[in-house]
Amino acid sequence: MLHIGEKLRTARLQQNMSLRELAEKAEVSASLLSQIENGKANPSVRSIYSIAAALSLPTTYFFPDGQDGNESPDETLETSQMTPSAVRAMQTEGLIESSDLFPDQPQRSHGPVVCRSGRARIELMGGVTWERLTPGPEENVEFMEICYEVGASSGAKMSRHSGREFGLILEGELTLELGFESYVMHAGDSITLDSTIPHRMVNTGTVPVRAVWVVLDRGQLGF
Repeated sequence: MLHIGEKLRTARLQQNMSLRELAEKAEVSASLLSQIENGKANPSVRSIYSIAAALSLPTTYFFPDGQDGNESPDETLETSQMTPSAVRAMQTEGLIESSDLFPDQPQRSHGPVVCRSGRARIELMGGVTWERLTPGPEENVEFMEICYEVGASSGAKMSRHSGREFGLILEGELTLELGFESYVMHAGDSITLDSTIPHRMVNTGTVPVRAVWVVLDRGQLGF
């Protein structure tokens, strides 16, 4: 019985795809793929989904044939190995809920105020962070502060999903590719966009970007 890593290497080589090519297409890190293939990392179910989609394979291809629980993929969401657009794809398929995406706040508020030190925070691949500005999950809306390090982007390619987004740039320079247009936003600029239009965001400036972002339709985050 083949392990997940061996199955991954076999499928990748059969499609004449390098680790770097597969990583870019699946929007996970090449180092994570290498670790999985060499049995040094146990992928999450959500990572398996992303990789399977990139290889045009069903997710069941990677699951062990037997019932040995020790060989089951880890259910933990490894956001540090996922780009914002990869997370968005997981949400589109209903594989990620807000309760999965954010851990509990380190100092959870029992009232309406969330102290800066008490925000729920996640780090994504490539230097992107999201911080939730509400005490807990809110139905159909996300209210966040997002940060893009210099050169960081929402993903290698443009993507789209349901919903509507509103953003205010606090610091830095953020370029939004929206459909066939491109917009460069600076501190103080705001944006409203239809998330069904293909879009991508990248920090093209020389300092980190900080922005406040609101997304309607919580199941389809779009950063």
